Amino acid sequence: MPQAQSQDGFKSKAIFDQIEATLKEDGKTLVGKVKGIYAFKVKGGPGGTEGFWIVDAKNGTGAVEFNGKAKPDVTLTMADGDLVDLMMGKLNSQKAFFQGKLKVQGNMGLAMKLTEFQKKTPPKSKL
Repeated sequence: MPQAQSQDGFKSKAIFDQIEATLKEDGKTLVGKVKGIYAFKVKGGPGGTEGFWIVDAKNGTGAVEFNGKAKPDVTLTMADGDLVDLMMGKLNSQKAFFQGKLKVQGNMGLAMKLTEFQKKTPPKSKL
């Protein structure tokens, strides 16, 4: 799968923008709770590309980086739309895992802390 050079066109870009805004607002608290670095491999992007985001919730006040180089503690692999549904609370993480929609490599305990980010992602309005 070709690697995306830009995050434009990914549905999940909005999720990562929200996580970045949350880290800017309250990164110190979130870093204190999570203490880990996530890698997200997002499949099914524009033109069949794969996006790669690093969410650093381990150092300083945290950071989000597209095509980041930091060494992750856990890597989560999902389809673009499934990641959006997961973070918006429409898709249960355990169901996604057992249905093969979510693949986890690395620290499973850290993967469970993903809920800290879900709490901070406001659901889209129903309008």
